[in-house]
Amino acid sequence: MSLPEHVYRMLEGIVGQENISDRPHILAAYRHTSPQGGRKSISPEAVVQPGNTEEVRAIVKICNRYNIRYTAIVSLFGMGWLVSQPGTIIISMRRMNRILEINEEDGYAVIEPAVRHVQLKPEVMKRGLSYPVPSVGPSCSVMANFLGKGEHHIQHSYSKNNRYLLGYEWITPAGEVVRAGSLANDAGWFCPDGPGPSLGGLIQKGNGIFTKAAIALDAWKGPSILPAEGHSPTYKVLLPQDCHKVYIFKFPTLDKVRDFMTEMGKAEIGVGVLKFFYATAAVMFTVSANDFWELWNSGLFQKELPRAVWVYLATWTPEEMEYEERVMWDIVGEFDGEEVDESVRKKWEDNMDFFVIVSFLQRVLKLGGGWAPVIHTESLHHTFEIARTIPEFLDRLIEKRLILNAPHNFQVIPIEYGHGAHIELLFFYDRTSPAGHTTLMEVMQKSMETDIRHGYYSPAPASGELYGNYQVWAEKIRKAFEPDK
Repeated sequence: MSLPEHVYRMLEGIVGQENISDRPHILAAYRHTSPQGGRKSISPEAVVQPGNTEEVRAIVKICNRYNIRYTAIVSLFGMGWLVSQPGTIIISMRRMNRILEINEEDGYAVIEPAVRHVQLKPEVMKRGLSYPVPSVGPSCSVMANFLGKGEHHIQHSYSKNNRYLLGYEWITPAGEVVRAGSLANDAGWFCPDGPGPSLGGLIQKGNGIFTKAAIALDAWKGPSILPAEGHSPTYKVLLPQDCHKVYIFKFPTLDKVRDFMTEMGKAEIGVGVLKFFYATAAVMFTVSANDFWELWNSGLFQKELPRAVWVYLATWTPEEMEYEERVMWDIVGEFDGEEVDESVRKKWEDNMDFFVIVSFLQRVLKLGGGWAPVIHTESLHHTFEIARTIPEFLDRLIEKRLILNAPHNFQVIPIEYGHGAHIELLFFYDRTSPAGHTTLMEVMQKSMETDIRHGYYSPAPASGELYGNYQVWAEKIRKAFEPDK
């Protein structure tokens, strides 16, 4: 199926000849899935790039008039943008990449969809402000991360990024403009909700298109410009040691890891406190697959990091740092922790941007892999109960050599000083193998089955009946937003 000529010309009239294409080599760039994806590629009929809200609205109205399916994207990082049916066009938001306002007094930034972390983060840091960057790297959309869960490495002292979303502008599936929260009454961008029920749970489920949003900003305890040395992929970011320090402690059991995190939360110290993936860490700090295997086969990370906790301390003054260190060491001693090998800790001391903007995260994808379970916002105690069941479905695949022998390659990140927590397992498999996609799906399925068997919270429900028949309500919501034909 190809896009009707008259429809193509109408879209061209909205965005201009240079901002729409149906040429095969252009469509090919939007067709291919990630290397580990098992879905057959479906080509879009055209790619159109609007430059502002009115152009987005006009495109949506034309699609509705002629029954053209569309999907809106910013980057190609992730799977949600994929064309799932023939006859679909892609609305690429990349031209809408402007920082519209940085309000230092009220602490928010107003942005368009294609503003990336590498654009916004340096600008707010220059002003003594900051925000937590999710674990996606600097090239991804700020707005997309804040509309989604937005998990990141310093949730211990902050919160998930969707809690930072303030006022927003949204194009409904019918092509109408909605300005939500305080923005609806021309009161500014400071609040996402007004009187009555919130729209947040409805519009963040794939309905409509966001065109503007404000995100909250926090105070930044570091320098206005990150002190970097060298060039990618070999560089260092060294923050001032009197107010910024990194420690990594190993513990004899997962229970002691959990209890250490709990007590750090009670003391309300540390910007970042997390158990990180140890195999993923080895991938991050190597620049090629051969380098990874050399480091991994040395056994250093397997020896030091299976039950380790990363601690990032950031304070306003050296005296505050001294206090937090004294409290931290007391908690470390209480739970039999000890520092890991100095060579491991130094990797994070030399790359403190890991806690600021995660600028080298994309390296973890070079070996391929998948995530399961991925669970957001459960109690810290429950999160570790889930962690203990991982061997039940993972060990058999390790024994068959279908995935990398890294059973502790999961991360646990407390949220808001331990009032919630996030867990995800990252496993590596041979993506060149014909059985690769089967392995990916088996791990995800077995993870869900294990959670349900134990009565735990499952990340992706295997049955809607177990989750209040959510799919029925999701369909009702979708139909409610459908335009009148």
